[in-house]
Amino acid sequence: MNSHVHPGIFNETMAPSRLLFFPASLRRQSHQRRLLDYFAGSLGGSCEIDMLTPEDVNLPLFNQDLEQSETVLSEVIALQARFKAADGFVVASPEYNGHLSPYLKNTLDWVSRLPRIQARYATESPFRGKPVLLASASTGWTGGLLGLQSARSVFSYLGCLVTADQICVSDAEQWVVNDHFRFEEAFTEHIRKTLLAFLRVVGDLRPAKTLDNSERSLA
Repeated sequence: MNSHVHPGIFNETMAPSRLLFFPASLRRQSHQRRLLDYFAGSLGGSCEIDMLTPEDVNLPLFNQDLEQSETVLSEVIALQARFKAADGFVVASPEYNGHLSPYLKNTLDWVSRLPRIQARYATESPFRGKPVLLASASTGWTGGLLGLQSARSVFSYLGCLVTADQICVSDAEQWVVNDHFRFEEAFTEHIRKTLLAFLRVVGDLRPAKTLDNSERSLA
């Protein structure tokens, strides 16, 4: 069994893509975080990864009465900047009653609301045109499949380009070894191919940004 692969597929003359990884679960020892950690190891140096952890998201349940709170607004602005800086998103969401996690939905509700709160963000969308890869890890046999259907709907509504491929891990607990996922070779290959295909989409869609000589020497 392979635990990590290192494809390193980005062109050496191009700056690596920047991906926002969002494990959309608040639970300690979350399978969603394990899954995204696995993806990060698989990608190696092929991209820059910004892992959005629960500690980074200090938002109340969405409430328009709180839109003028300086504390809440500062949190929303900081999150919006991280979504905007990313060339694409990789989101792992648990399935709750056949839908995406409330934590994920609430985060998206706040960030997408910012243009309505402050006019200076009216022309900025951190979502529109951004590719999204959806994933889920579940202790059930469906692997969180139903939850990803609702996640797909929300991200599409926000203007994201949700890829057809997705990664679902069923019976997640049986794949945990020393607090990390280790999968069978066939599934490891499926993950590798899916991540490679997603990186190619991200690379094709993002604005070109070439490396200078000093950066290229480190690539």
